[in-house]
Amino acid sequence: MTKGNDTTITDELYQYMLAHNPPLDPVQRELVDTTYAQFPDHAGMVSAEEQAPLLAFLVRLVGARHVVEVGTFTGFSALAMARALPADGTLIACDISEEWTAYGRAAWEKAGVADRIDLRIAPALDTLRAMPAEPHIDFAYLDADKGGYIAYWEELVP
Repeated sequence: MTKGNDTTITDELYQYMLAHNPPLDPVQRELVDTTYAQFPDHAGMVSAEEQAPLLAFLVRLVGARHVVEVGTFTGFSALAMARALPADGTLIACDISEEWTAYGRAAWEKAGVADRIDLRIAPALDTLRAMPAEPHIDFAYLDADKGGYIAYWEELVP
């Protein structure tokens, strides 16, 4: 079992947290395992597995119908959030890699949420700047290049 990158908690506390979190379903588990197997040098970019239920909870808590994710990688966090959306909800997933996101697209199809995810392959700032005609954004998850966060935030919350 892997911890998210830069986690500074003890292994004992981390195991406790995972034991008291909803477990990953088979599609999520497969996507996490595949990400680590296919991209060992970049696998630290996948959202930590304990974040999936938290993201889903937050999406449900605020009643989100329109979500934006900046930094999709292999689609693990997008999968969690899309599952928490209502059937007519949408998630705009921003990434620059067709290769990485192909794994997410396969998982989204397998999980039955591909119709809720609008994957946009382009630099995130370009995608965000092209969104003024988009519906109101209820929830945003920034998980991309850390140096771009302020610019992403400014585009999402003018």
